[in-house]
Amino acid sequence: MSQEKNILLNQFREESIHELVPAFSNGLDDVKFLSFNNDIQWSSIKGSTNLIITKDASGDIILDVSLNAFEDTEMYFRDGQIGVGRLPLYEYKVDIAVPVDTRMTALHIGDGVSGFSLGNATDEGFLPQIIGIGSDENDAGLYFLGKTILDVSSNTPLIVFDGRDINNNPLQNRPILGISSGSYTDFKVLIDQHGNVTINGEVKVNSVLAKDSSNNYVDLLQLLEDLKTRIEILEQT
Repeated sequence: MSQEKNILLNQFREESIHELVPAFSNGLDDVKFLSFNNDIQWSSIKGSTNLIITKDASGDIILDVSLNAFEDTEMYFRDGQIGVGRLPLYEYKVDIAVPVDTRMTALHIGDGVSGFSLGNATDEGFLPQIIGIGSDENDAGLYFLGKTILDVSSNTPLIVFDGRDINNNPLQNRPILGISSGSYTDFKVLIDQHGNVTINGEVKVNSVLAKDSSNNYVDLLQLLEDLKTRIEILEQT
């Protein structure tokens, strides 16, 4: 290199110049790039177990990345499915294994204490459990929200609780929905498979709009009206 060229290069010694001029060394798994940082040198990009570097017939450099980040773990990826704890053998996109007879949180979104969790709620068998824990008294423990794009007339409820058997048939022999407090057997509100509602407590309403024409209900309304009339008569005497 002539002295003039050395002087020209010396003007850029404070800069970092990278010349993307690739070249292969004797091994096909080693690519060198010409770089300049105070000194002109070849920097190697070498292949590894998960990175295979080759050169095709036209001279193009091929980087083949065969990366398995889940290797030697209990996480598996196959055919577009992810399995945690077992291979994705079922038709789920994400399958998290939770052993039976084991109380365990399978999925948690939050800070480790407050948040949203899914798992098994019992040490005997498997009882799917959804838990929401708020951070203080101003947070609801679990909040269900249904949103609609168009608020137009429809017979479809925005939020639906649906009970059915594993074959998607309507339930015939057990209730659909129960509401309790600290118990799986003592229900404060129970809706059975026929739509009957049982409430263990007082019902407070501002008004009642009756469309039921059954005799019992009509008789009750008539009885209340008669009692109201009698009270008014007594108050006037």
